[in-house]
Amino acid sequence: MFKKLRFLLISAPLIMLATILPGIIFGQNEGVDNGNAGFGFTSLGLEIGWYSPGLDYWKNDSEFKGADFSGAIHLKGCLDMRIVGDLYGQLGFGYWQETVEEELQGFGNTRLILTGLPVNFDVVYYLRPLQFSIITPLVGLGGEVLFIEHQMNFEEKENPDPQWGTTFLGDATLGFQAKLSDQFAVDLGLQYKFGNYNQEFNIYDDSEEPEVIDVVTEEISLKGPKIGLTLKYLF
Repeated sequence: MFKKLRFLLISAPLIMLATILPGIIFGQNEGVDNGNAGFGFTSLGLEIGWYSPGLDYWKNDSEFKGADFSGAIHLKGCLDMRIVGDLYGQLGFGYWQETVEEELQGFGNTRLILTGLPVNFDVVYYLRPLQFSIITPLVGLGGEVLFIEHQMNFEEKENPDPQWGTTFLGDATLGFQAKLSDQFAVDLGLQYKFGNYNQEFNIYDDSEEPEVIDVVTEEISLKGPKIGLTLKYLF
């Protein structure tokens, strides 16, 4: 099921862009700096950033509490649209992964891999009265649906199947945009995410081919900062 979901998450933005790009390219969005302009798609962007989720259960209570949780590289593709004036919406499809290792008794060197697939929608307001030179400050609020995978790779045992959780996160953003030319801009944003998720964990025995003997549920924090740099192509 989740393999199909991941395929849909990857293919959906491509299908969407293939549908809307002809209309964008052939002329609906001239004058993106005009604060009086109405609704319309305005840019495509690619973001690279760093995200440090809370992961309190993993850091404080799990068998990986001694591991080095240093955050995750975050990648995102996004499509911006003007709602009205200087108020914009942004639809994004992202990917991040945090990996740590720890020596676990009976399992050898064990790798924990947490993979997140966020689908987000943010509302961003550009503070044009505070604009100076090519720099325009911005603020934003939004949320995301996050699909998160938990995978264990054992050194001395057979690897179990990955397990998935799904949740909703909120976020707040503060940053600025630097307009480099009529067709390119760079956004730098500091974002803080709010929320957690409930993850079911299989408890395995210590046999050569581990079998599930119990299932427990933990609430795990995902709140934390994210900083991102986005290169945008302006229509």
